[in-house]
Amino acid sequence: MTRRMKDSGVEWIGEIPESWDVVKFKNIGTYINGYAFKPEDWTTNGKKIVRIQDLTGSNDNPNFYDGIIDEKYNIQRGDYLISWAATLDAFIWDNDDAWLNQHIFKAIPKNNVTNKFFFWLIKESMQNMNNENKHGIMMQHVTLSVFNNFNIPLPPKNEQQKIANYLDEKCSAIDEIIAKTEQSIEEYKKLKQAAITEAVTKGIRPNRKMKDSGVEWIGEIPENWDVKKLKYAFEIKKDIAGKEGYTVLSITQTGIKPKNITSNEGQLANDYSNYQLVNNGDFAMNHMDLLTGWVDISKYDGVTSPDYRVFRLKDMHNCDKYFLYMMQLCYLNKIFYGLGQGVSGFGRWRLPAEMFLNFLIPIPPLSEQKEIADYLDKKCSEIDALIEKKQQFLTELATYKKSLIYEYVTGKKEVA
Repeated sequence: MTRRMKDSGVEWIGEIPESWDVVKFKNIGTYINGYAFKPEDWTTNGKKIVRIQDLTGSNDNPNFYDGIIDEKYNIQRGDYLISWAATLDAFIWDNDDAWLNQHIFKAIPKNNVTNKFFFWLIKESMQNMNNENKHGIMMQHVTLSVFNNFNIPLPPKNEQQKIANYLDEKCSAIDEIIAKTEQSIEEYKKLKQAAITEAVTKGIRPNRKMKDSGVEWIGEIPENWDVKKLKYAFEIKKDIAGKEGYTVLSITQTGIKPKNITSNEGQLANDYSNYQLVNNGDFAMNHMDLLTGWVDISKYDGVTSPDYRVFRLKDMHNCDKYFLYMMQLCYLNKIFYGLGQGVSGFGRWRLPAEMFLNFLIPIPPLSEQKEIADYLDKKCSEIDALIEKKQQFLTELATYKKSLIYEYVTGKKEVA
């Protein structure tokens, strides 16, 4: 039997069952903002300081605090946490006692709401707070006042528990499929990396005599291959543009791409006339960050940051694609990273020009360079297509999960 619905009067909620109410978050919970720790408060022992990066899994350098502050900032396993700046989402803390940092609310439910429905309601609502506000400006954060006064649907308590149990079961099953799919993607990436490693250091011709290259990362190579310093194959360019008007190029992990400097997104320069010229066919690399940087062959004429390295083959008869696979492998396998200098904890682990030019690389005969490049083009394309299918499946799962939560949290669908 279809239940009777009514207009909630709230755009993001839409219609709700007649027995449901519309309330504000302040009516169903208490919210405590984290402590504003300063860098000088950080220590190497004590309780962990939980920042947004710790909730999203992107923090490899946790901080700790061994002092005394108000116990209201202490969080325990099972506590509900809300990141309200940059990343808007809800999380369940599943670790040891820790200190709560600023930009995160600890959410404590009141008696009129069941714990897990409280969590699912927050999670769905945070996604809607991320939409444009009434002035058409994208919200970068949610203040406590905005959060407290945000309108939400509230079913009778017995129905809350049914919805929470249903979403726990369904979303847990979806998350398990997502985890397995992500693992499969990582295995495909490792397969691709192994194929590149084998091809650029051993070739693709079977049953050949090998010799020791004398270089640890290369290992044995075919007898007719050479090992030379990179400077014998490449030369570094440094041609400054001297004027504006060129296409500005960014080096990303998906390749060299034109940058939209009118969008005011990302890092922008005041003056692009001091950028260096890049020609179609030039190599360019971000050697200032050997963890997340990349190297590619440009398909465009333009300019790029003077901090990047632009270089080209001395002998244009060499197969540029073979050398590109080899250099990208040095990023993937962290070979360049092992030679870098700087402060790795701050993402500034760079490869000086002298080390770059004296870096030893395997060089096959010209005919074999192209043979290897053609083989890897085909092999990597096949693996990339499989990865793309998996990633599309992940997108569909995420969309389905979001729709599922919305439909049951707002009463569009009823738990049988």
